[in-house]
Amino acid sequence: MTRISFLARIKALFSRAFIWFAVQWRCFWGLRLRYKIGIIVVLALIFFGGVTWARSGKSAQDPATDVPSVTVMQVSGISGGTDSVNILGTVQSISEANILAQTNGIVRSVNTRIGASVSAGSVIGELDNASERASVLQAQGVYDAAIAGRSITSLQAGNATGSFAEAATAARNTYRSAFTTIDTALTNNVDTLFGVSTPIGPELLINSISRDTFSRRRAALNDLIATWRSHLATADTSDPEALLNEAQTNAQTVSTFLADLNRVASEHGSAATPAQLASLATARASIDGLLASLSATRDAYEAKKTAAQVGSQQTVSSNNSTASADATVKQALGALHFAQATLEKSIIRAPIAGTINFLSIHVGDSVSALTHVATVAQNGALEIITYVSEENRNLLTVGETVTVAETYKGIITSIAPALDPVTKQIEVHIALNEKSTLVNGQSITIALPNGTASTTTKASIATSTGPLLLPLTAVKLTPSARIVFSVGTDGRLVSHTVEIGDVRGDRIEIRTALPGDLSIVTDVRGLSEGEKVKVVAAP
Repeated sequence: MTRISFLARIKALFSRAFIWFAVQWRCFWGLRLRYKIGIIVVLALIFFGGVTWARSGKSAQDPATDVPSVTVMQVSGISGGTDSVNILGTVQSISEANILAQTNGIVRSVNTRIGASVSAGSVIGELDNASERASVLQAQGVYDAAIAGRSITSLQAGNATGSFAEAATAARNTYRSAFTTIDTALTNNVDTLFGVSTPIGPELLINSISRDTFSRRRAALNDLIATWRSHLATADTSDPEALLNEAQTNAQTVSTFLADLNRVASEHGSAATPAQLASLATARASIDGLLASLSATRDAYEAKKTAAQVGSQQTVSSNNSTASADATVKQALGALHFAQATLEKSIIRAPIAGTINFLSIHVGDSVSALTHVATVAQNGALEIITYVSEENRNLLTVGETVTVAETYKGIITSIAPALDPVTKQIEVHIALNEKSTLVNGQSITIALPNGTASTTTKASIATSTGPLLLPLTAVKLTPSARIVFSVGTDGRLVSHTVEIGDVRGDRIEIRTALPGDLSIVTDVRGLSEGEKVKVVAAP
């Protein structure tokens, strides 16, 4: 009976509430529009204000959500000092050659590409070398003439006078050829660096504080050429030795001028173009070849002259004539080898067989001497090179096995006997004794075993009295101190100042003695001393 009465009362209450809301609703719709809008705005403000108050109250009741969470571990467990020492190393080819340009010039051809395989001695590229090839051809001619002369001497040992006449003719021809070589070099090559004539001489087109001096010297060379040209008409009746002396003096004068001009043109800010530098290099090569040719011709002439003098006195035997001819051949051969060596400097060759790992030249590039233009390596034969401190050196022995890149086994093949004077580190070479996916130039980690350390060292690491190896994330590095954090009984961070040593991979050496049972924060990034934290279990 009581239960039925209670339900009747609830039903009556809902009926009265419904009637009241219906009356209010009809009243609301009977109001003017502006009153309706005002009522809706007031109700909305009340609703959102209540929601905001509820949220702020909840946040105030849960301040722990603003406290950062940290994980802690004991020093003896996090140090990692009892198993291995990690260092960084670089993978390199056992056989690798960095190729440098041996001379200045413009790249004329490139015969390979990066990644291509080349054999030892193959031509990677060439610089412009037309003048060098001409010098080789000229030296080859002199050498062939010397061979022919030796043959004649062997057949006609007694005809020393005729050989001397041929040497005199060769000297006069060399005198005329020298004039042509120098005139061509000045007109076609050197004059690319000079402009219009001025009262003191041709104007130097590149920047130099000695511009007037070079103009006067170039004008003096014009006078030298004019005087030389006037002597050509009487060359057949002149003393061959005097002609060679004149030609060599003139060539040496031009060579000195070109050397000084090259020094100025190669200076920073000279504004010399690559084409001008290449022309200047061509001129210098031509004059150098000419000096070598004049020297060979002079030696041949003097040898023939001596043979003729001795022959005229009837004191020369056929053996002596042959020896003189042999000397001439050797001199001509020396000049030929010099010309060939000069040409070879313009040819870029692979010193070893392997793969092209680096190639910086393209056709048309201007290259300076000693520029790194290519690298050839045997990528299939790799080794790891690393550098260790003097302390870590005591952990290593030749022939010991180490772990490379956490996967492969390597053997220490050599340890430098002393510290590098610059880096203060000791170089160590490690060979891989199994196939790997490592590539040339890759940086990898190397785990050095602590098992070879002394008994004292092992004991100190095990009891965490230093040196230790802590993760980099566990040490806070500030401008004034190096700190690790522990958590106090009040839940706030407590700092411990430490002294650090070498960085070894993802760990750093701690030289300060720390208790082995001290629990420190494993990641201190963003934390500061005295900050409230919450300790959570390690994941």
